[in-house]
Amino acid sequence: MAELEVIYKGVSDQALEHIHSDEVIMTIGQSRTVEVFLKKAAQKRKFQVFVAETSPTYQGHGMAASLASAGIDTTVITDSAIYAVMSRVNKVILGAHAVLANGGLVAVGGTHMVAAAAKHHATPVLVCAALYKLSPLYPYDEDYFNMCVAPDPVLGFDEGNLIDKVMVTNTYYDYVAPDMVNLFVHNLGSAPPSYVYRLINDNYDPEDTVL
Repeated sequence: MAELEVIYKGVSDQALEHIHSDEVIMTIGQSRTVEVFLKKAAQKRKFQVFVAETSPTYQGHGMAASLASAGIDTTVITDSAIYAVMSRVNKVILGAHAVLANGGLVAVGGTHMVAAAAKHHATPVLVCAALYKLSPLYPYDEDYFNMCVAPDPVLGFDEGNLIDKVMVTNTYYDYVAPDMVNLFVHNLGSAPPSYVYRLINDNYDPEDTVL
């Protein structure tokens, strides 16, 4: 419990090591860890943040409002504009629902699109995640982690004339492969995706990794 109480501070204390003045940063969704990380850096540095709106949940709207209230120059962009804007971005900072044994991550829907655009433009991708989000699971079936939910927020069931003619997929979580991530920033330091297996060995008993 004591560790859980200081995880956000442990991650945010490293913010000035990774965020520099006048940088342009992109994020998606509303990760509390990323939010605290950016606000900590904003106490001493000026930078701009693009927040993808994360349709259809629109978590990005809440994130943008929170960052703007902290004095950060924040712009909400549609998810379809991610690739177009990425050429202006210096760094991508993402949150994670879970970090898997191979160094990949499970994150809010749309994260894979952001990471793919960043990889194409050779833009560094940082993931802010506390150590308690480490999972010994290995993604043998990557589609298993692309969790889908009811399509109603995308296309309402009242659209009767159309909904019978199309198949709508509403992905809530995305799997992001480790080759799309440059660095994990956790509450005790930072590590590349290739080092995640060591962090799992340090935090899990060997018997716990056999699921």
